[in-house]
Amino acid sequence: MLNMIKAEYLKSRHTFAALLPVIAPVLTLMLVLLLMGGGGNLLPAGAWNWWYTLLLPGMLAMICVLGMKKDKKMDYFNLLVLPVPMGRCMAGRIIYCSMGLLWANLIMFMGAWVGGALFGSTISAAEGFCGFLLLSIVFLWEIPLYLLLSARFGMSAALFSSMALSLGGVVGADGSFWWVCPSAVPARLMCPVLGILPNGLLVPAESGLWNGNVILPGVLVSLAWFVIMSGIAVAWFDRRAVKG
Repeated sequence: MLNMIKAEYLKSRHTFAALLPVIAPVLTLMLVLLLMGGGGNLLPAGAWNWWYTLLLPGMLAMICVLGMKKDKKMDYFNLLVLPVPMGRCMAGRIIYCSMGLLWANLIMFMGAWVGGALFGSTISAAEGFCGFLLLSIVFLWEIPLYLLLSARFGMSAALFSSMALSLGGVVGADGSFWWVCPSAVPARLMCPVLGILPNGLLVPAESGLWNGNVILPGVLVSLAWFVIMSGIAVAWFDRRAVKG
């Protein structure tokens, strides 16, 4: 499996997909700085909110689309000739994209932390670090989904799904059945962790959304979806190899 991850790294070197985990969080921070007029103690809150509701899902979709583009253009012939199952190649790609997710969230955490130190912050370093870890887990399930959609239907399907999931997550996070919609988990978990509502406002002090008991169920739901979607993606590629 390590060789599969190394192969994905070599394939993406010097490409836009390799730069996206850096560009996306930096762009988020710059946009918030610009629109907030150069600072303010709500800068980290605004940056985190824009990140997990808009730019992070879009970044994941683009990484998956660009990662599948070359292989799909060759009708996966470059994978079919390898002496390993295509499903294993997909598993390696899922892990590699997951590393990009982790790296992007780390840059976002560092940028928001530095911004908070410079301009003041309503979010502590410990809360930001928890947000970094949780977002790196609860978004994992979208990676095999976008890879599968890119391979099966193309770029439009993956990008449209990203937008639809982001909207559904924001709408459903405040409901009683948020756990039914996996895309609502990030926004729901960020309420008690970062104190940010899905609409970008701070969670009121008396709100029940401060309840941290949702964190463990949210993580477990997201991991279950990650296992399910990864299994489906790997199985689809194995069947693709059989069909040739």
